[in-house]
Amino acid sequence: MVPGAAELVRRKCAGAWMLARRVRKDEDGNSTVEFAMIAMPFLMLLVGIMSICLYFFTNFTIENAVWQAARAIRTGQLQQSQGSYAGITTLEDQKIAFKNALCAKAPTFLDCANKAVVLVQSNASFSGIVEPACASNGTIVDQSTASFDPGTASSVVLVTVCYPWQFGGKLPFFKLGNLKDGSLLMQASAAFRTEPYN
Repeated sequence: MVPGAAELVRRKCAGAWMLARRVRKDEDGNSTVEFAMIAMPFLMLLVGIMSICLYFFTNFTIENAVWQAARAIRTGQLQQSQGSYAGITTLEDQKIAFKNALCAKAPTFLDCANKAVVLVQSNASFSGIVEPACASNGTIVDQSTASFDPGTASSVVLVTVCYPWQFGGKLPFFKLGNLKDGSLLMQASAAFRTEPYN
């Protein structure tokens, strides 16, 4: 062996050990690495919570608009052409006026006037009311063919509003759409007996 070679090897090994000890003690960047490990799951959880909250908020606002608008049917204002429904006599005009009243109470972020479908049916008893179908083969029913029968005094009435929520098919990580166009069908109903207003 070359004289001094062993000393050179010993110095190099000692230098390597010192470098390894220094690297082991160096904790710079640990927080960055730890954040990188939890950032994606945290962001997915955050976006998921906001998406579900937006879904429930939208559903609640539609239900609230249905209950508020249905009051005109429950009290007989629509059927008797009173109050804000004064001068409206035909069933088609009542249908249009009721939908306008509903959309006025719905939040502005919904395209209620163009997309909401209103179905109103009446019967003498609650057992005679049948749940309406809002969609057929993945397509929402057409408003022009939707039934609209607000009934008379002391009738049992079911008001149903069907709304294709476009954002429901575009939520990140959650695909809630159940219609052919990818939107989510939201349905809100109000069942009640009209007042004996005669």
